Amino acid sequence: MMPMFIREYEKITSLRSKQIMGGGIHPYYELLYISEGAFKIQWIDSAFTASGPALFIVTPSSPHQIEQLSPVLDCWFVEFRLQHAEFVPSLDVLRIWNTSQSLMDWNADSLSDLRDTLQSLDKAICANLPRTSGDIFYRIMACDIQKLMLQIDHYATTTLTATKKAVLSPPSEKWSAHSHIYGLIRFMEDHYIQEITLDELAKRSGYTPSYIIRLFKEMTDSTPFQYLNELRMFAATSYLQSGEKSIQNIAESIGFPNIHYFSRMFKKKFGVSPTEWKKTHV
Repeated sequence: MMPMFIREYEKITSLRSKQIMGGGIHPYYELLYISEGAFKIQWIDSAFTASGPALFIVTPSSPHQIEQLSPVLDCWFVEFRLQHAEFVPSLDVLRIWNTSQSLMDWNADSLSDLRDTLQSLDKAICANLPRTSGDIFYRIMACDIQKLMLQIDHYATTTLTATKKAVLSPPSEKWSAHSHIYGLIRFMEDHYIQEITLDELAKRSGYTPSYIIRLFKEMTDSTPFQYLNELRMFAATSYLQSGEKSIQNIAESIGFPNIHYFSRMFKKKFGVSPTEWKKTHV
């Protein structure tokens, strides 16, 4: 069994300064490593500016956005989900770690073990080993990620906290406004199998439906309904991978009482029917 589920990884070289490279929100942890170049990352209600090398960890379902500040930016990311007893640092520790990146001395002796683990990940991703050399390299990558999480937790709680290097950057005005709607996003993630209407979100937040839609589009590039559907679709893929539920039961488990509507929405999202998707992913 795979130590953790790795959804995606990609190596990126960008030659366009002052562009928004990516971000949004998704239900996975994400490692973002910048080897060269300057950038700004917005994460929940905080803003960080740094130059490579730098390593950020984004928590599941947290709004984030990356802006390239230099003419060249070399980076990679890995999106993963914990399966069983894997460890990740707490949100407070991750805030300390992410904040420290603008001050991090990656040549320090105290970072030597962490640096070695990161170099192993960097080599595998840059050489595309998991996709070209088989399942064993996905397993090695998963082990390296778990090891990296433990090393980051140890370093952040012993070195960074002790020396008080971590000071959270003040949130930008735009992302401060977005943080007020974050509770709605978490509500949708916790209750995605239920019927959720725009009127209900408006009552919960005190905002008008049009304002909610605008903030959702700014944060997730989607409307509330589209975001809810996205959550349901990825929940469906998790059920399909487990192989224990019928298509009908999966549809009902994620909030689609009508199997035909579920199948139509699934094919619209992934390009194939649930049955066809399962054949190629299980």
